[in-house]
Amino acid sequence: MLDSQVRDSSEATFETLTEKEFAERRQAEGVRVIHHGGHYWEQIGAPGFFQPVHLLARLKPEEATRPTPLSWGYRAALTPEAAGAANGTVPVVKLSNLESYDLNSLSSNRRNKLRKCQRLVRIVQLTGPALLLEQGYELVVDALSRTQHKKIPTRERYHSDAKRYFRGKHWCVLAGLIDGKLGGYLDGHVVDGIAYGLNAYYASWALPTNISTGLIFEFAQICRRLAKVHTLVGGLDSREAPKLNQFKDDLGYVVEHVPIKWDMNPLAQAFIRWQRPHAYYRLTGSAADPN
Repeated sequence: MLDSQVRDSSEATFETLTEKEFAERRQAEGVRVIHHGGHYWEQIGAPGFFQPVHLLARLKPEEATRPTPLSWGYRAALTPEAAGAANGTVPVVKLSNLESYDLNSLSSNRRNKLRKCQRLVRIVQLTGPALLLEQGYELVVDALSRTQHKKIPTRERYHSDAKRYFRGKHWCVLAGLIDGKLGGYLDGHVVDGIAYGLNAYYASWALPTNISTGLIFEFAQICRRLAKVHTLVGGLDSREAPKLNQFKDDLGYVVEHVPIKWDMNPLAQAFIRWQRPHAYYRLTGSAADPN
């Protein structure tokens, strides 16, 4: 069963979607989606905060308004022509040169680490949930216990989320196998020519193989092969994690502050800015004082 649900990364492929198509898939996955101002918005984080399902869809100021009267906050990227109407930014981490991205795009140190990974790790695309259901939960518990960047899910929630990946063909799930055992994996998707690498989990025991370098590099190569993909976003700026920032810098990623229009309930804004300044920065681009 496990072998029947993997394919070599050199043969990996997945569907690229329009904003409307991705919104429909997100709804099918159980996410709350609203159509407003000619665009589709999804609820993220605490109930009541919304952003476009396609984070970097560029909206006009009149489109970037509160998507529902009951929402306590929202944000949306603006068109370049409307940058003057922005009151914040979204600090995205993106490859500066996806079209020409290859081994020579890496620092010499990172190239050596990639070669080590390629010797030790078999990178595959998962085409079904079997491997994640068998080995994924323990890996995620290990990874999140180490990084603490989000709450550890229950086993039942994790299994449900793992199955959702494979209800359609728009998620790319790349995994690294070390002597046949799952050492790490990441996921991503493409909307209107922009690839988003979202979640990545690596087992502590697998880190010496440089599995993270191999998986991220390989995902970029897959995106390069897909027609019409012109941009790869690898998450948001984690200013509080200098080692992670150096890692992404070595891989050729840069931080771009995309102008946005945002609003937030004053009480929620004050609480997030005080209690979670780095999250506030990623939401609004404002460098709240973490002290």
